[in-house]
Amino acid sequence: MLLAIDIDNRSTDFGVYDKDELIDKFSITTDKNRSVVEIKLTIKLILKDKNINLSEIDEIIISNVVPELSSSYEMISRELIGKKPIVISAGVKTGLNIKCESPREVGSDRIIKAVAATHKYKSNIIIVSASSITTIDYINAKKEFLGGLILPGINLLQDSLVRGSAKLPHVEIKRPDDIIGKNTEKAIQRGLYFGYKKAVLGIIDEIIESYSLKKDNTSILITGAYAYLLKFCKYEMIREDELGISGLKYIYDLNKNKAS
Repeated sequence: MLLAIDIDNRSTDFGVYDKDELIDKFSITTDKNRSVVEIKLTIKLILKDKNINLSEIDEIIISNVVPELSSSYEMISRELIGKKPIVISAGVKTGLNIKCESPREVGSDRIIKAVAATHKYKSNIIIVSASSITTIDYINAKKEFLGGLILPGINLLQDSLVRGSAKLPHVEIKRPDDIIGKNTEKAIQRGLYFGYKKAVLGIIDEIIESYSLKKDNTSILITGAYAYLLKFCKYEMIREDELGISGLKYIYDLNKNKAS
């Protein structure tokens, strides 16, 4: 079996594959201060709770955007399955045609989602990954990754607001029903939500206009912890919560002979 691990700034997603079937998935909070022992024990306990036999996992593939955890997860892989993992990096085949100035600088989180999307959709694709770091990427119908935009997630917008003021509090991040807040808490909630929503939708508008995209030949995918905030926007957004681990599985299949 294959254990696919997608380490993002906010959360780390795990997918367990038995051949081509995703048999289970789970997530833990990403914490660069966690010890190898603690992370390994957490993984073991979750797998045991899900009745997945650790001894049957013989391959691990990892996408990681948190450099401080690179050595930890390589060590964990060696201790769990006795060999190093496949890590998404330069030299690993992805099957994705990256048309950027410096393809090696494109984050592995963006690559694995684009790989999964191009396997599932044949149209132009816009991927919105709404996490602590929000990325919006465009892949054309020729399966060429043309690049994208990176902006703060809604939680980082809130953090900057609180740090930059003397009295404003943290509030629950939610999708309000109306535009005007009647008190400070509701005003912050609406400012965060509508500011974030308009930023993302404005970027999508610009991509669609710049590349003369049509509704019938463009798929807009939404994933990430804050995807629910954008679900009911003017565009039909397709929720794809497993893009990351699905992309890792496709890339594993291209590189399986490299595992050692």
